[in-house]
Order: sequence, then structure tokens, then C-alpha cells
Amino acid sequence: MRRMPDAITRMVSATRRHYDAHHFIEGGSPRIKWWRQFLTDFLPDEVIHDALIVDVGSSVGEISRGLIDRGGRLVCLDVSLQSLRRCRVNNPEAVVVHGDALALPFADQSFDHAISIGVLHHTPDCRLGFSEVARVTAPGGNIVVFLYNKWNWYNLVYNGFAPVRKHVPLDRVPNWMVALMQPLVKWHLGQKLNAVELRNLVGDALWTPRATFHSLREIRSWGTEEGLTYLGYRRFFLGYANVVHFRKPGGRVKGVRREPRFKCLACTSHEMVVGPEAVECSECGHAYAIEEGIVRVIE
Repeated sequence: MRRMPDAITRMVSATRRHYDAHHFIEGGSPRIKWWRQFLTDFLPDEVIHDALIVDVGSSVGEISRGLIDRGGRLVCLDVSLQSLRRCRVNNPEAVVVHGDALALPFADQSFDHAISIGVLHHTPDCRLGFSEVARVTAPGGNIVVFLYNKWNWYNLVYNGFAPVRKHVPLDRVPNWMVALMQPLVKWHLGQKLNAVELRNLVGDALWTPRATFHSLREIRSWGTEEGLTYLGYRRFFLGYANVVHFRKPGGRVKGVRREPRFKCLACTSHEMVVGPEAVECSECGHAYAIEEGIVRVIE
């Protein structure tokens, strides 16, 4: 198994603990509807119907829910087990995987399409995460990534907030102070959040252990390096992020209905057998347990 540097392992663990305690917001049907409509420009119905799609960093699975509602078949992966438990409830049809975006436990070219919305910039190596998303996407597949914009006010705010983040735990912030964010949130999301979800959103914006910021030029260069075709982008709310669309050259194989194909992270074999209680490698015997309907790549 490829060993990650200790600093990266520590950061992944810190991120997992943060989102286990404060998963990303669960906005319910209004948020599902909003993302369902937004992603239609990148992934129209005829493209995703019966297609196998991976959502890298699915959190509680509301974005995945919108794709399922339009006919997609989803594999949802996240580093937070608590988030995935909600994802499992929201998306009982999906394959749900507790794993790391920097070492996706999937075979090369496993998926018809891939999305990663607001996730890779929270990893210790955004570039590696992008490469992993490209690796598991099949020729002819679409890749949609949402990444924080380098040239934006939020970059200054997040990095300037570091001393507060270091010395004041999110749980100690008074409710009245968190509530001051409600008008901005309502403007951004078009809905009010309850106190718990509002604190989760503030936690994602300002207390997340890591956030990196990337220019459109940088993201496009990554696509070039991975051999992808750049199709366009959209700026997100107040320009704080870019949603960038790529396609992997080649054509989809007609008449082929893909199913999830796992990769063994112990020996790198793609020959893994999915059983009722585990996904087991036929080469070395390494297994990912299936607990609560979740494939546990991370123990």
C-alpha cells in the first residue's frame, strides 16, 4: 500500500474529525432542487441517464440525490463516516464508500462521469485529488469540479481568520454570533438554516482545517496535464469559487452498463469481489468491510 507522508495523514485525520463533528449542511428539498437544476447545464438528463457517476466528497448526499432523481446511478465517497450515515438515508439506492479522495479505492476508468463539489480544496493535495478523479473517469466521461477561487475576497478572509480558528473552537462560538451569518446565508442559498445547520456552514467556511484557493488558469492546466478537454466554467456566488467542466477524450462504449469496480489499495489489484459483508481482493485477500451499508475503506 502506498504510504502517505505523515503530515498529509494528520491533515486527513483532522479533516475527518471536523466533518464528523460538523458535517456540511443538509438543506433538504430546496437545496437538492437547486443543485439538480445547476448541474443540468454540465450533465444534462440524456448524458446521465443510467450512467454510473462518482461523487467524490458527497457529504450527506444531497447533490447526489439530485442526480439520482434524474436517472443517474451514484457511488458516493466521503472521508466523514457521520456524513455518510446521513448520505445512506438520503440515497438508499447509492453505493456509499468511506474513503479518501487522495487514494480513491476504484479501478481506472470505472465511472461514466465524475463530480467533486467543494471538496478537493479541503484535502492536503488538491492536485492529487484532481488526478484521482480524472483517473477513475472513463473515456467520453464528464468531470465537474467546484474549487475555491484564488482571486477572491474569501481567500483573504479564510487565511486572515487563522488565529481565531487556532484558538477558538467552533463549539465555543456563541449562538448569537453564528446567527449573524443568517442574512448572508439566505441571500446565498435562498433559504434559512436552523441553528445546527448554520453552525455547520460557518464551520465549513471558517473552521475547516484546510482550504486552498486556485485560479481558473491553474485548474485548466491540471486538465491539460491529465489529457482532459476543457469545456468551460461558471463562477459561483460572488465569485468565491469556480465550477469547471472537463471531458475525458474518447467515446463512451455503447451498450455497456458499468458497475462499481473497486481497487485494492494494499496491492493495487483491480480484481476485487463485492460480497454481502465485504469487498475482497482476489489477489492478496485484503478486504473492505461493509458495515451499515457502507463500504469501509477507512477503518
